[in-house]
Amino acid sequence: MYGQIRLVELRAERPETWDFGDATHAKVVMPACADSETEMQEKGFTFADRTLRTTINVAKVSADLQKLQRMPIVETENHRDAIFRIAHASFTRDRRFHITPWCDQEVSALVLKEWADQLGPTLVCLFHDQPIGFLNLKDRGTESAETAIRKPETLFVHLAAVDEKYRLTGAAMGLYARAIQVARERGYRSLEGRISSLNTAVMNVYASFGAVFSDPEDVFLKALPR
Repeated sequence: MYGQIRLVELRAERPETWDFGDATHAKVVMPACADSETEMQEKGFTFADRTLRTTINVAKVSADLQKLQRMPIVETENHRDAIFRIAHASFTRDRRFHITPWCDQEVSALVLKEWADQLGPTLVCLFHDQPIGFLNLKDRGTESAETAIRKPETLFVHLAAVDEKYRLTGAAMGLYARAIQVARERGYRSLEGRISSLNTAVMNVYASFGAVFSDPEDVFLKALPR
C-alpha cells in the first residue's frame, strides 16, 4: 500500500479479464503489440510507457573505463537520504514509481522511499565528498539444473540517477563505466537494464557502450472502480 493506494501489479502475454480483488489501482506489463494496446485502452487502461531491455556485452566494451570516471565513485550503503532526493527529483514520470494513470509526485515519493530503503550497496558518485549520482546493481545470474551451481551471467542496473545540476559533468558515464568494471571483475558476461523509450539521455549512455536494445514491453495503468 502507498497511502490510500492498493496497487496490484502483473505481467501478461495478452489482454485478459483479471480479478484485481480489493485493489484501487492496477499495473499491467505485456509485450509491445498494437492490437494489445488498442484492446487494453478499450478496457479502460491508460498506455503509460514502452520500455526496452538494454544489454551491454562487457567483454566487447573498448572504452577506457577508468578515464571515464572523472570523480570518485564508491560502493556504499550510506547516503540513503541523498539517493532518495536525487531519485525523486529525477524520476518525474518514471512508471516504476508513478503508479497512477496521472503522475502524482506524492505517491511516487512513497514508492521511491521504499525502493531507496531496500537498495543495499550502491555505487555513489561524489563531488567534493557530496553525492551527486548513484547506480545500484542487482545480480541476474542463472542456476544450472544439473549442478545447482549459480553461474554469473547478468548484472542488472536496478536504479540509477544523477542530480540535474551535475549531468554535464560526465557523472552518468562514470557510473556506467564503473558498473561495467564491476561486472567484469565479478565474472558477469553482460550488464543489462530496462529503460523507458522516452528516456533518450540514458539510451545514449547505453549506446555509447555498444548496448543492444530489445524486448519492448508496454506498461498500462488503471484506477479501479470502488
